[in-house]
Amino acid sequence: MNKSLTVAVLLLSLSGCATVPTQKDKLATQLDGPLAQLQLDTRQLQLRLERLTENKDCTEDSQCKVVGVGSRPCGGPEQYLIYSTLHTDEKMLSYTNDRYQKLKKQQNEKLGLMSTCQMLLAPVSACVENKCAIGNPSR
Repeated sequence: MNKSLTVAVLLLSLSGCATVPTQKDKLATQLDGPLAQLQLDTRQLQLRLERLTENKDCTEDSQCKVVGVGSRPCGGPEQYLIYSTLHTDEKMLSYTNDRYQKLKKQQNEKLGLMSTCQMLLAPVSACVENKCAIGNPSR
């Protein structure tokens, strides 16, 4: 086979391969559409939850609370956030968390995610050195 014919056959075979969508291409297309928007919305709500609960200043244990956020594929929250009632708008936290849980559930379903189905235990909160933190349950 001469050199130009070999190059032509190689180019034709490469161009033919480029038109066949691979599984990776399908995933990229899905991530460019509604799933990408769902993931972006979910991330924005997660950041909002973190901002709502970032000021953990307190003076006593009763000012510290725990909220389960997100949704694990088998049910229950994916994580817990500790917050201070002194500095957190609890209505806004509840509203944002409800929206976040719904979107996480949709995201889990669309991505076909699975988990161990082990439920996470809620931590105990306490005011430690004037900051809400995970407390000692035997206190």
